[in-house]
Amino acid sequence: MRELKFSDRDKSGAARRQQKSVMARSFVAVLCCALVVLAAVGVGYAQAGRRVAKPKSDPPVPKSAEATAAPVAEPTAEPEKISLLVTGYTSGSMRYAMGLADNLPGVVGRRLQDSRRLQITSGGEMTRGEATKRAKNAETKTFVVWIELEGHGFDLDPINQRTRVEDLSVRYIVLEPGTAKLKDQGSVPLRPVRGGVLGTTRRLPSCYPQVTSSFEYAVVYAGIETAERVFRTFSLTSPALCT
Repeated sequence: MRELKFSDRDKSGAARRQQKSVMARSFVAVLCCALVVLAAVGVGYAQAGRRVAKPKSDPPVPKSAEATAAPVAEPTAEPEKISLLVTGYTSGSMRYAMGLADNLPGVVGRRLQDSRRLQITSGGEMTRGEATKRAKNAETKTFVVWIELEGHGFDLDPINQRTRVEDLSVRYIVLEPGTAKLKDQGSVPLRPVRGGVLGTTRRLPSCYPQVTSSFEYAVVYAGIETAERVFRTFSLTSPALCT
């Protein structure tokens, strides 16, 4: 049997020490893995046992608050204007007796222009038959207002001017566009002005002709009143007089 020498013992001890070192490192590695696994399992259990918080929602709006909310105002479209053609006819004898008789449609049209809901066009002089034909033109969609100054049961005397204001009236008709059907008609009597020639307190608004004759004054105011009748025909509020 061979006798072990010190060199052999040294080699054998080194080998044992190396083996123990390897085993120690292996044990440490296994221990670390075990700790990692245990930590992971602990986290999983912790998450499984934890309750998930529900997301918070806004509190419901009380019905009273909904009812009192201010409504959103919608833009309102401006109503379409009503188109009117103002025309008339005055006989030759009436022109001689009344200085402003042939300007009567202009007086009526001027008053109607005070309303923003109306679009006024002057049609000049027309007979009633011509006005009816004009109203039947469906393309224009324009109402026709025809005016006439008429007398009642007397002969005009332009030379001696014996015609009385109270014997005169303004007759008007409103014809519908396309059909010329009668939408409205009426008569406005002229009102006499006492004193013959008007005084300074009897002045008309500046947008109307300034007259001095009682006849002319009565004609202008009858024209203004006729326009007021037309406002009512279209259910319009009477606007302020021009200044």
